[in-house]
Amino acid sequence: MWFIISDYSSFRPWLDQMNTEKDVYGKRTLDFVERLQKLTKYEEICVEIQKELEWFGLSCVTAWSMPGPGRPHDEGILLNTRPQDYIDNYKEKKYLIHDRLITEMRQTLHPYSWKDVQERRKLSKLEQKIIDEGRDFGMHDGLIIPIVTMSGSVSVISPCGDDPDLSQRARSALEIIGIYSQQALKRALIREQRDDAAHTPLTPREREIMQWVAIGKSDDEIAEILNIGATTVTSHVENAKKKLDAFRRTYAVVQAIRFGEISL
Repeated sequence: MWFIISDYSSFRPWLDQMNTEKDVYGKRTLDFVERLQKLTKYEEICVEIQKELEWFGLSCVTAWSMPGPGRPHDEGILLNTRPQDYIDNYKEKKYLIHDRLITEMRQTLHPYSWKDVQERRKLSKLEQKIIDEGRDFGMHDGLIIPIVTMSGSVSVISPCGDDPDLSQRARSALEIIGIYSQQALKRALIREQRDDAAHTPLTPREREIMQWVAIGKSDDEIAEILNIGATTVTSHVENAKKKLDAFRRTYAVVQAIRFGEISL
């Protein structure tokens, strides 16, 4: 069972051993992790992940965090480069709940390939059909990499291709690549959500008043300092709170600082 981590120190001995053995998989994995840790933009991270997976013969990848109960299944998709026609057909026919490549995680949380699943158990006609339809789009085999967090939630990264390298060495490398890719994607998306948080800019007077609020002045005190009425001050504060999506003054101050409207 794997846990999302912030650095690769725990993998370093394994990677160093692989490098000592002049194993190309170890060097590639370490280089990939180091490149990924330098990237912050979502688009750049996606390109880097796809480029690395292509070396293994994996032309498509889906990175997915399972949503909570009652939430749409596709809500947690972080990256999906499978052909759009395949995606549309998969969603329309509600294959997710029947896809043995996914439901196999009820039996194991260790990485496994499509071929592994077919060899372990006899598939139903529908389960086999789902796999066969993937082959129509050049996806003949792939790897399912479950990622389990301390809270018990499960994320999945699933690369696939026509004739991928899924040797044992490759699988070990791909598991680490998958874990770091998933983490990098989540980190980038959260950062973008924070950066894109919209608000209506404050007026000069609202900024001035919020600056006084930030240092603890009451409406009466601010009114006296600015030589305006206390009710006017209160009105400006309330307007600022709405623009900053804050119900309380203290949070409005936090938001104003966060958006660069005021400073301390």
